[in-house]
Amino acid sequence: MTRWAYLAAALVVLVAALALGLTRSGSPPSRMTGSQSLPALSTGEQTLRERFAVLTSRHTNQCSLTPQSVDSLAVHGRLQGSCCRPMEFEHYMKQVRGLAAYRGLAPIPRDPYDIPLSQAKQLIDYDRTITLTVQQQAAYQTARKLAHEHGPCCCHCWRWTAFEGQAKYLLTQRRYTPSQIAAVWDLEDGCGGPA
Repeated sequence: MTRWAYLAAALVVLVAALALGLTRSGSPPSRMTGSQSLPALSTGEQTLRERFAVLTSRHTNQCSLTPQSVDSLAVHGRLQGSCCRPMEFEHYMKQVRGLAAYRGLAPIPRDPYDIPLSQAKQLIDYDRTITLTVQQQAAYQTARKLAHEHGPCCCHCWRWTAFEGQAKYLLTQRRYTPSQIAAVWDLEDGCGGPA
């Protein structure tokens, strides 16, 4: 083979690798999500199984994703999948069914593994724009102690900032108690794994 043939072959391999996307092993996640569409949300077991099958293969929700970079990974305007551990169906079903009680509250997602980008941005904006009083800050700190992850998320990623903003909204606009905030955080935990 000539030098140009080697270069052409290397270029083809490089383009193919880029087209397939990067893996989750420390590299930025792929924007490719597969061709499977996500069924509309309901609390029925069959629908939840179908959504679970799709969401377990989605990887735009990442621990390394900062609030400033949510736009870069959202696919079709959504942040999907678990960030740390594989999702477990029984826990997922419990979460979605529990979140159904909050359907009327826009700051609370209906599915912890399928967050609209517009909602994530709104919650991040709440964190930036809402200032808590001393008493409200104390209530927030109590909610952190009560929550399963000891805060809005297991790590200081986009979810932490977004759900800290959510807590600020719920404390100031809806007068939620620390235990109510912790309960919401536990239901919308997107880290995967069991409860």
